[in-house]
Amino acid sequence: MRSASRLASVLGVASLVLVAAACGGDDDADTSDTTAEEETVDEEPTDDGDETTDDGDEATTEDTTADDSASSDAVIRLATNQLPASKGNPFNSVGSPGIYTLAAIYDPVTFVSTDGEIKPWLATSWENTSETTWNFVLRDDVQFSNGETLDAEGLASVINFIVTDEAAAGSAVARDLANIASATAVDTYTVEVTTATPDPILPAKMTEIYVPAPGVLADAGLEEITENPVGSGPFMVTSWDAGTIELAAFTDSWRAPLVGGLEIQELAEPAARVQALQAGQVDLATGISPDLVDTLGDAASADVVTANQVMSLAFNTEMADSPVADPMVRQALNYAIDRQAIVDALLLGQGSAAGQGPTPNATGYNPDIDAFGYDPELAQQMLADAGYPDGLSFTADVVVGSFPADAEIYQLAQQNLADIGVDVELNQITFPDWLERYLGGTFDAGMFGLSWNALPTMDSGRVMTNFSCLKSNPFFCDQEQADALEAALPTIDPAERTAALQDVTAMMHDNPPALYLVQQIDVNGVSSEIGNFVNDNRFFNYDEMTK
Repeated sequence: MRSASRLASVLGVASLVLVAAACGGDDDADTSDTTAEEETVDEEPTDDGDETTDDGDEATTEDTTADDSASSDAVIRLATNQLPASKGNPFNSVGSPGIYTLAAIYDPVTFVSTDGEIKPWLATSWENTSETTWNFVLRDDVQFSNGETLDAEGLASVINFIVTDEAAAGSAVARDLANIASATAVDTYTVEVTTATPDPILPAKMTEIYVPAPGVLADAGLEEITENPVGSGPFMVTSWDAGTIELAAFTDSWRAPLVGGLEIQELAEPAARVQALQAGQVDLATGISPDLVDTLGDAASADVVTANQVMSLAFNTEMADSPVADPMVRQALNYAIDRQAIVDALLLGQGSAAGQGPTPNATGYNPDIDAFGYDPELAQQMLADAGYPDGLSFTADVVVGSFPADAEIYQLAQQNLADIGVDVELNQITFPDWLERYLGGTFDAGMFGLSWNALPTMDSGRVMTNFSCLKSNPFFCDQEQADALEAALPTIDPAERTAALQDVTAMMHDNPPALYLVQQIDVNGVSSEIGNFVNDNRFFNYDEMTK
């Protein structure tokens, strides 16, 4: 087996062919603030989401609305790779880096934690009252930074705006909630949500609704909220410039902060964020490159967690004369990758080898499936049996800068494939170019970068849909898989639904729609002056941090 040190040395000598139209990265393209190649840019409304919870417990967060709740005048300064391109629009961002800003300003209806648990947030409990209706009971102490309070009428108006207003129609959240038919107030703090078809995981989907002040949204529209955000979160915006957002403590928030302010800066390059952290210019830095962790010194440390996201290269079997149309070829390529060496050499030993798209805490994960073993001899034999004794060659379109060490991971995968006679040219493209090809189904490469992202709902149904015939303009189509997935998605019983999705996961391992690589990691730099930092599914606990 190739050792981690041997693979690491490849970085210095292997040629990474990057036919770059421009430097890629974490672009937004006005459809989602999700980082490049994340699953959450999906254009399809689907009737799936997260595992079902019949009801919720009482919210555990204490009411801290006292005027003196900000115990410090300190300002926490955060550096991230990109500010939300859609500014304060809470409906156009379901992933990072937009979440780092939204979590400071707004609150979601529910919150799905990294372990997959659906937790009370603005809603304290929920109940499935019929196949197509859910009741959500709200907190009674939620105030917005303009003085409005939240009640059932307000939340119902926000939900109805998302699913009916033309201004929100193209947003990522509206697409994911397209199965909602309407929302109505049952009483002062109870909202009934009606869906067009049974939606067993609607409580998990509600984690995507970051609620702006309902009165502002109704009276002035989404444009006003976008330009002048008004939320119930721990901070309120005081200025928003091209590269910096300044926020002050909102002391009447139900989760009022312990510091006086927050400043969010855009620093595109990981090295620049690390330098700012080292110099004491910022207190938090998102997306630190693993190879820079050892340079942080004594003034800061790295917070490293396993992400609920699997990095992969999607197989484009629907293109003309696809080089990966044969299932045996796709299996052979999967046996060619030394995933554990990638984890050890490039991901601080804290990622994991992947043999399926769902991650362990996500609905649909199948514990009986192992990662493909590293077996180049078997891979070569399978290629020969498939009619490629001399190997083959094709192109892979990738965007780099989206994940820790992604360029190096692609490079090592390229080298692994070269070892079995498969010549892959890595073609670097920008995120807007990638998005256009993804939505339009116009990739002309044999593979392209596409991750399996369980966030924010921690349900794998949507991302599995992306890798199936159910996606519009599909790049991969196994009809048996698609039929099984379509039957599983609306299943009401949680155990039955989980088992059905696990069966589909097994099918997607045996006839893989992707070259599975690794379960990724999140690496954030944290100053020694910051206390109580928690990264829970990329949602930062701004209200509990100290400085």
